[in-house]
Amino acid sequence: MAAHVWQRALDTGYRGGRATATSAAARIPLGAIAHLLPRGLNLSDPPAAFLAAGEAFEGQGREYILLIDDIHLLDSTSATLVGQLIDSGRIFVIGTLRSDVALSEAALAFDRTESIAHVALNELSQDGVEKVLSSVLGGVVERRTSYELHRYSKGNLLFLRELVLGLVHASVLTRSGGLWRLVETVADAGGTPRLRQLVHTRLSRMEPEAMKVLETLAVAEPLGLRELTRFTSPQVITTLEKADLIHVHTSQRRLSATLAHPLYGEVLRGGMATSQRVEILTDCAQRILSHGAQRLDDVLRVATWQLEATGTADPDLIVQAAELARYSHDYDHVLNLLERLPADRATHATRLLLGEAYYLLHRFDDSERILKESYETAPDMAERLRVTIERTQNLFWAARADEALQINTHALAATTDPAAQAALRINEGAMRVFAGQTRQGTRLLESVDEIPEERLRLYAAGMRALGLSALGRTEEAVELATRTRRQHLDASKRVAIQHPSAALSVLSFACAARGDLAGSQRAAERGHREAVADNATQPAAWLSYDMGRAAWLQGRIADAHRWFTETLALGLGEGIPIVLRPAAAGLTASAAVLGRTQEAEDVLADLETYPDVFFLPGEDSLGKAWLLASRGMTTAACQVLFEAAGRARAAGAVTSEMMLLTEAARLGAAARAAGRLAELANDCDGAYSGPQLRFAQATARQDSDALLAAAGDLEQIGALLIAAEAAAASANLYQREGKTRRATAAANISADLAKYCQGAVTPGLLGLKLREPLSNREREVATLAASGAPSRKIAEQLHVSTRTIDNHLQRIYTKLGITSRRELAYQITPKAEAATTPKG
Repeated sequence: MAAHVWQRALDTGYRGGRATATSAAARIPLGAIAHLLPRGLNLSDPPAAFLAAGEAFEGQGREYILLIDDIHLLDSTSATLVGQLIDSGRIFVIGTLRSDVALSEAALAFDRTESIAHVALNELSQDGVEKVLSSVLGGVVERRTSYELHRYSKGNLLFLRELVLGLVHASVLTRSGGLWRLVETVADAGGTPRLRQLVHTRLSRMEPEAMKVLETLAVAEPLGLRELTRFTSPQVITTLEKADLIHVHTSQRRLSATLAHPLYGEVLRGGMATSQRVEILTDCAQRILSHGAQRLDDVLRVATWQLEATGTADPDLIVQAAELARYSHDYDHVLNLLERLPADRATHATRLLLGEAYYLLHRFDDSERILKESYETAPDMAERLRVTIERTQNLFWAARADEALQINTHALAATTDPAAQAALRINEGAMRVFAGQTRQGTRLLESVDEIPEERLRLYAAGMRALGLSALGRTEEAVELATRTRRQHLDASKRVAIQHPSAALSVLSFACAARGDLAGSQRAAERGHREAVADNATQPAAWLSYDMGRAAWLQGRIADAHRWFTETLALGLGEGIPIVLRPAAAGLTASAAVLGRTQEAEDVLADLETYPDVFFLPGEDSLGKAWLLASRGMTTAACQVLFEAAGRARAAGAVTSEMMLLTEAARLGAAARAAGRLAELANDCDGAYSGPQLRFAQATARQDSDALLAAAGDLEQIGALLIAAEAAAASANLYQREGKTRRATAAANISADLAKYCQGAVTPGLLGLKLREPLSNREREVATLAASGAPSRKIAEQLHVSTRTIDNHLQRIYTKLGITSRRELAYQITPKAEAATTPKG
């Protein structure tokens, strides 16, 4: 950064030089800046030498800018000379120094002058790291990737730079589908040689006893201070803490120590012999066991250390450790422990725990194999019920919904226990809601509060909230989703349960259905951060989809594109098939609205290969509809939307049907959509149904005042793109009516709203500034003609005569003030191309 500032000064006409202070040069007077001084400088006469040096630096009417890297390493003579040159005003210094080192007396002397200003380069936040990565890499960076890079660099720009260089060079940090993501962990990939050298240089200054502490922590952190002081002195620990090489934390009245930076551990472990690691781990395990392993996390640590050191551990410790890891949602750790449990010590409980871990790590086939065995060896009906529910959830997430429902039905027929039957019906209801059978599934979930088993009750309550949202009972849905979130957080402290962020995904959808689009975004944002921080990839996948859907509904199309891209990449990369279809539909739609038609076509081509299991029936057709609209085929797009709305209607998904009909109204079919929207509005509460209905009715009646009022209603709930389209339609009608002042005001409102829509290009915004607006049919014909389609082809697509198309074109030319298709393409196409670079 200092070099960048220095170079900018030179580019504006300043003269300058550059020096780098080093430990080696510090042993030589003027060693760091000797190359900038006059030859033959006589240091035996300091005043004369300093005068000669000053004359050498003195410029011709411009100041001399001297860049010094690592000022804290300057020798005393250089520091004194630089200080005098600063005082005399002959040079301007840009320097770097570390905040964790002591300055020499000479450097302190000029550092204390009033002319010196300090600019602290603080560690970047997680969001800061994400912004830097996006800027440097030139694209969207997956949040989990930016989180990992922030965790390993701790926001240190130098470490972050070296990490990224190494990971890109090793093809570990790669770009696919416009998204940068890690294809393996940072720990597995390692860093660059320079990064390892930077860390090694800092650590190697420590005395042997201090290095032993660092190496022990590298292998076995965190360790209690009492454990550390058994083989070192408190003074050594204090020295390391002051040097910012270790951090001491307080947790439940216990002091423990960790390395100050994750990269310290990576470098130390990388340079450690296997025998040394084994010795450290064995010694740490023995020390804790000798004192009774009094804390719960001691069990987890000891079992892990024993397995890593010797490949074996006490089976009872392994089981206890696996249960503890499950409570903290560390499923990788659960697998690492249970896969090494001796076969003769495996029990029904451990098999169930292993099957669940496989499921939550998306190893669905492994989970089905283990859970099927567990069902056959279950000791009683209660355990068979538990296995059945776990097994059906695993199969459902593997997009094998029909198979999951069959297993549930078989289990229901095999029991006469009323409690078990109630639980299985609840499980069936949850699956049917998530499969898009809204009405049927929600009906089965009516008695969810009566289920005594907490995990099933909370899971089913979340699914019921989704069902209520889809049915249009949005106030009830938000209340239930909010309550379930609180209960989920409380339960996670007592029982092993799904990651609490999943409840925020449900709340996000409920808020969107009610018309609280900002609340939907907040819930999804919070949940996604929680899920990514705990590596809970299944909830993270749905929450990234929620982020995209909230952004789409708000009209933030570039943001929607970003989050749908991340959802699709996560689903493909982590093997989560159930999210692929909705993510692809959203990505196709947002790419089409941004004018990225080739990308939209490519994504849509894959969509039909993804499993058709989606709790928002019909919404997977949005991509196809908007791709058709982007090509000017709005009639065909509307037909797709009406067919999709029919699927939503058959399932009882009121809010999805309203959304799809509103999309059709936006694309020119308001008259056809308005009647059904009026029926649905009677069945749907919340703040969203009214604005959607009023927009469609005003568009169908071509009522300029009502359209402008609808724009205000839509803006109020945060649906900014539809609001911009409503204001644009109002402006066009006012213009046609000769109400110029009102037309201008409405056009300004539309333009202001469109600024927040990040480059969106839709038929509703086309032709806003025309003196005489195009009709819906004229916009459709104009877009098709601009794409190069001949009149005969357009006539076939729109089911009219070629003469009718030519008549439309003549009216379009008159309104636009042009005379040819070439001019028409110039008028229309650049707007779509401009949208490929999102604004805002």
